[in-house]
Amino acid sequence: MAKAASAEYRPEEDGYFLDCDSFPMPKFGIGRNTYQIEGYNFMITLAEYKCILALYGMDGGSFGPSWILGAPFMRQYCNIHDMEKKQIGFAKSLK
Repeated sequence: MAKAASAEYRPEEDGYFLDCDSFPMPKFGIGRNTYQIEGYNFMITLAEYKCILALYGMDGGSFGPSWILGAPFMRQYCNIHDMEKKQIGFAKSLK
């Protein structure tokens, strides 16, 4: 994601910085569904033209790379928890 957005990693701040106008709208899959998130949901504005990427990778150990989608995904999609059927669904947010 950081490479696609031409984000620059700054170790002293432990974050990826990018131009607020430069982020593409990435698509990714969960199960059989494809989700697309608007660029502005992936960024936190720090100054008028500078943003930080609001997505962090994790080492998944022996399971490969893992991601915490967190706030960017939840801004774009409502999370629906069905406790009876023990499943989670997603619906596009109205905003």
